[in-house]
Amino acid sequence: MEEVLQEMGLSKNESIIYLKLSELGISSAYRIAKESKIFKANTYDALHKLEEKGLVSKKNIEKKVMYEALDPSVLLNIIDSKKEKLSKIIPRIRLVQQFVKSESVVNIYKGTSALRNLFYHFLEFNEPFLTYGIPKKAFEVVKYWIDNFHKERIKKGIKMYHIYNFEAHERVKILDKLKLTSVRCLPQLYDSQVATNVCGNEVVLIIFNPTVKIIQIKDKDMADAYKRYFKILWGQAKNV
Repeated sequence: MEEVLQEMGLSKNESIIYLKLSELGISSAYRIAKESKIFKANTYDALHKLEEKGLVSKKNIEKKVMYEALDPSVLLNIIDSKKEKLSKIIPRIRLVQQFVKSESVVNIYKGTSALRNLFYHFLEFNEPFLTYGIPKKAFEVVKYWIDNFHKERIKKGIKMYHIYNFEAHERVKILDKLKLTSVRCLPQLYDSQVATNVCGNEVVLIIFNPTVKIIQIKDKDMADAYKRYFKILWGQAKNV
């Protein structure tokens, strides 16, 4: 019983003294301390706190201060009070958590291995993979693993939309034969050496010149904005 009372918010001394007082009936602090084997000063402190919680009452009997344990159902009121207080702060805690989750996280990587890892990471979102501004030289960077990536993507049933630079129209013809793959080209005016990839709540920018540099941005609002922009570009891009 002592452990349960402590779980309900009573201290160890409060639990011991409340249970002992329940056994003894109306008693003096001296007797309670003696029977509980707790120092008298600590006993007074615990009795005072139990009185504040409504679990103990203090009486004057024959000019002596006596204590009596009250109905333990008061503990239910204490629990209800705590639940009410907790219910008031839960929305505030959730707001803090949402704010933390919404904060942008930016990571910078270099090299083809990091690029490969990010592509496979995108498959975990299990939603369409959007990529645009892909230069011709991109294939030389990814050629050793990109075919296996597409096999895994198609196996998972994930669609991928590519918008290549005009210079890479030959690569477009090859990709266009793959399942769950849509490919278009933009006019040469839009050619870029920075490819933009969007999936889930992430945006990944890949700089191919002179070496592979990658900027990963985790931000839902930004990802949603890039997805909307992709739709505009997709409408302007053409099939080859």
